[in-house]
Amino acid sequence: MALELFTSKDLPTAVRQEIVAFLDSQDTGHPFQFPQWAGVSTSFAVLRQAGQICWFASCGTHFPLGRRFQAFRALMINRGPVCDDRTRWQSGLEELVQHAQEAGFVFLKAAPDWLHRQENDATLDFGQEWEQDGGERASLRLDLTKSNEELLAGLRKNTRYEVRRAERVNVKVEPATQDADLEEFLQLYAGMAERKGFSADPPEHVRGIVCWLMTEPTRGALLLARDQASIAGGAVIVRSGRRCWYVWGASEKHDQFSAGHALQWRAIQWAKARGCTEYDFGGYTPGATSGPAWFKEGFGGEVVHFVPAQRRVIRRGHYVFVNTLSRLR
Repeated sequence: MALELFTSKDLPTAVRQEIVAFLDSQDTGHPFQFPQWAGVSTSFAVLRQAGQICWFASCGTHFPLGRRFQAFRALMINRGPVCDDRTRWQSGLEELVQHAQEAGFVFLKAAPDWLHRQENDATLDFGQEWEQDGGERASLRLDLTKSNEELLAGLRKNTRYEVRRAERVNVKVEPATQDADLEEFLQLYAGMAERKGFSADPPEHVRGIVCWLMTEPTRGALLLARDQASIAGGAVIVRSGRRCWYVWGASEKHDQFSAGHALQWRAIQWAKARGCTEYDFGGYTPGATSGPAWFKEGFGGEVVHFVPAQRRVIRRGHYVFVNTLSRLR
């Protein structure tokens, strides 16, 4: 099998559609691997078997020392490569390593969405030339095969109260359909990032994703919580296969209701209505007693752990130089 390589500029529409269909077919598929999620410097690697895509990676280029130092580049695969067959996954990764060597990358980082189990040692799949890059990742996933009554009963007591309270004051949660609604959400999102002290994703990226979802309403949505005419909060959710992810959210504080609780409950219902069997809350910090993780935990679900990201050093001398200069900075 030969590796097919594309850029975000020259990816044919037919191949784009094949990639989306492939990701929907894989349990380890993730929205971040969709071509629609790509930036201008993203490249795509595809392997086929019998003419069908069997392995895929959406790769970003990272410049550890800044874009002024073009010779020091790293190839980053966020939530990939994707292929449920581990043997085929490994052979495809080795082909990508060979490409990275020929293209002069300093190192390659991969972080597939593999669940970490006791018997699952990531080094056995990656190979001994790879090294761990960062700690274990975790998320919270809710089983949507339960009935609505069972899901409601599984909520933490105060979470269930907030969901019911929002319903009593007639908070409406519906998908955004207008550009004006999107812009208002972006303002909420930027304001919340400033208040909470986190780094917001670029507005042009969020805008691009939401505009795409507006054209494909079964793929995901920007859900907006409204108190009469004003927007109290929003949540962006995206589906891949039979799993739906919460990606971005923002809300304002109200005395009469919690927009965040209303949005998450509606997002769960949206995913269930479209045949999803799992809802992923999009990242989780085990053991937290406050903040977003505590909020998410109120909806129930099971904590899942993913294998740590792995790094393959390709140009050792350049890699040592990058690390040395980074420490000096």
